[in-house]
Amino acid sequence: ILLDTDATCFNDQVLGKWEIEMSQLDIQPENDHINCDGNFKTNTKKYITIIAPNVAIDEDGYYGTWSFAYTQAIQIKVAGLDFLMYFNYSYQDAEKNLILTDCKKTISNMGWVKKQGVSRPTHGCARGVNIAPVLEKTTNFKNKSAPGPVNMIEIDGREYRLHPRGLQQKVPFGPSLIKAKQSSKAPLTADYSGDKLPEQFDWRNVNGKSYVPLPFDQKKCGSCYACATAYMMMSRIMVQRNTPGNYPHLSIQHAVDCNEYSQGCSGGFGEHVGRFAEDHGLLTDEDYGAYEGKDNICKAKSVKGQRYYFQATQAFGGYVGAVTDPLEMQWELYRNGPMAVSVNVDAEFKKFNPYGYNNTKILNETDDPERHYFYDEVNHLVLLIGWTTHEVEKDGKMINETFWIIQNSWNISWGPKHDGCMEIVMGQNAYAIESQPITTYWREKGSVIYPPEPTIQNMTTAELVAIICLSIIAAGLLVILGVVTYLYIKQKNNNPYKVIEDKEEKE
Repeated sequence: ILLDTDATCFNDQVLGKWEIEMSQLDIQPENDHINCDGNFKTNTKKYITIIAPNVAIDEDGYYGTWSFAYTQAIQIKVAGLDFLMYFNYSYQDAEKNLILTDCKKTISNMGWVKKQGVSRPTHGCARGVNIAPVLEKTTNFKNKSAPGPVNMIEIDGREYRLHPRGLQQKVPFGPSLIKAKQSSKAPLTADYSGDKLPEQFDWRNVNGKSYVPLPFDQKKCGSCYACATAYMMMSRIMVQRNTPGNYPHLSIQHAVDCNEYSQGCSGGFGEHVGRFAEDHGLLTDEDYGAYEGKDNICKAKSVKGQRYYFQATQAFGGYVGAVTDPLEMQWELYRNGPMAVSVNVDAEFKKFNPYGYNNTKILNETDDPERHYFYDEVNHLVLLIGWTTHEVEKDGKMINETFWIIQNSWNISWGPKHDGCMEIVMGQNAYAIESQPITTYWREKGSVIYPPEPTIQNMTTAELVAIICLSIIAAGLLVILGVVTYLYIKQKNNNPYKVIEDKEEKE
């Protein structure tokens, strides 16, 4: 199974009533994998209605949420169940440049379901069909060979070239939009006026201490999704524990080798690294092995060691497009630690241009293929670690401008300052940096998933000896209890008064 597919669907195209077939929830993970056969036997059918922007309601009236994995898959959480299903697509030419995606159907061997909760779950397989779509147009034709940074997409019989949303703003974006909204509000009637953000903030220097691991080199492996997500997780462990510089070095190689929701060195999504960490937990470099920058066979089955579990790894706000407000991103970053963000790497990015291309294009609302779709072209995941403000010259004037600080995974000497980092202007969605932020949360004693219960196969010698000793002691206690019971009954039967009473009853 290869994930990070060529499927292209948009939010509106999946709205409607879905019939989801699921197998029995009896699949136990093997070597950190949940293997789903495309011909699995249907045990249950669920009918779930998908409503914009992220509401899911099943046939029994239970409601939950749904979200996209970029444009390729749908995740639904409702009635204690968690579905992840990839959309069906097919290649229309030998070169695999022309792709047809059916957004009302998912692939049988690329769908999973599990129970939510605090106990270790069993898993099942799932596939879905939208039996009552809201839109008539539920297929997309994509030409990968089209020129430009983004491919041609056909929607409603017309072709559009989708650029990053930051280049197609129809309304002010970021702080200017926030100010416009605030000006229409009524005066506050309470004395609380909100907390204040600092003008500059960098998790590498909080009172002289760093909560960010040193920059990393992913080498010639498309593992940015695993690198940025693992670095976010390690940073947030330090923030949660308040232990700057002291953290478990999570094994990125474990996430590359074993994560069935991703494609190893060929790509993946940060949210699915989080799903893997929720299902199985991430091992450390010490236990699994350090990063090698290549695909290896997963060896998790033979590795023992502590695993670190994370929960609610998802698009910021719960679904893709929910929160793209730079101010809210600042608060999340400031309160909970560094976060992973997607960017669209192009020629300007490689030149460290903090503004990206200045190519604004205004589209008519009815012709805009991004309407309600929350879609931005992105191709790389990086770590957002802070922001800074300094003077810049614009139109012959010096003004104060605020910039995000990102840490990349292209070695420690990358960037204009050769520190592995780069600045990107805030509030303009440059390189689509504000389009798809990702968050995750770690709790030392409150993980969603716990490790498997011990079995004879995975017990240590000490554990086996302890169990044998306890069994012998328990058996001895049972023998003693039996002897005491026997002596008590025998003594009672030899009681002379009891014999006299028996004779009197017979007479």
